[in-house]
Amino acid sequence: MTKFSSTPSLVLLLLGFMLFSAENSHAAATELDVMGSYFRVAWGLLVVLGVILILYGVLRKRLSLFHTPTSQSIKVLEMKPLMSKKTLCLVEVKGEEYLLGITSDRITPLAKIGSKNSPSFAETLSKTDPTT
Repeated sequence: MTKFSSTPSLVLLLLGFMLFSAENSHAAATELDVMGSYFRVAWGLLVVLGVILILYGVLRKRLSLFHTPTSQSIKVLEMKPLMSKKTLCLVEVKGEEYLLGITSDRITPLAKIGSKNSPSFAETLSKTDPTT
């Protein structure tokens, strides 16, 4: 009788062990699934970020506002914002430099600076008429 009484407890022990190991393997598989999905999301974000950076580089090179080929006769050398909708702009037209005042409704020539071999900016500014 002792032989039969130990068999059900052994069977219960084996069943319990199998259930415990099945739960652990299921938990491990679930944990691996979660980690795999995290890696897929991270990989997808890296791919999207890479595409955005590539597009930024291409568009910046192609559509730059200040990028002018050397064959053009009008070049924007520098722009300095003063207040909202008011800007100073230094342009070069056929070797001559001009200082322009730009507002939302007009463009006003402020000074003709001359060629690049001209005297200093202070001398040129003192020669200009302040009433224009």
